[in-house]
Amino acid sequence: MFRLWLVIGFLAAVFYVYSIVSVCLADRLGVRGLPKAAWVAVVVIFPIIGAVLWLTVGRADGPRGGRMIAPDDDAEFLSTLGDHPKKPGDGPNG
Repeated sequence: MFRLWLVIGFLAAVFYVYSIVSVCLADRLGVRGLPKAAWVAVVVIFPIIGAVLWLTVGRADGPRGGRMIAPDDDAEFLSTLGDHPKKPGDGPNG
């Protein structure tokens, strides 16, 4: 029984450290709900519950914090617009 509690404690400690590192390394745009410093405080004060909250509520996945980028704001998309030569018949005057 002692070994089981030792393994559970070890896994909880690893989860706690992982969540603190995840909060600290998160981009400012990758954080939802609270400011980054507040998330660090929540995870430190409430170790397991705070870590679960961070991973389920606070962390925004995807590019730029999960926010969609309009095509006219995406530099990569805009850089590809002038690359294609026009063919006769393309466009509205065609």
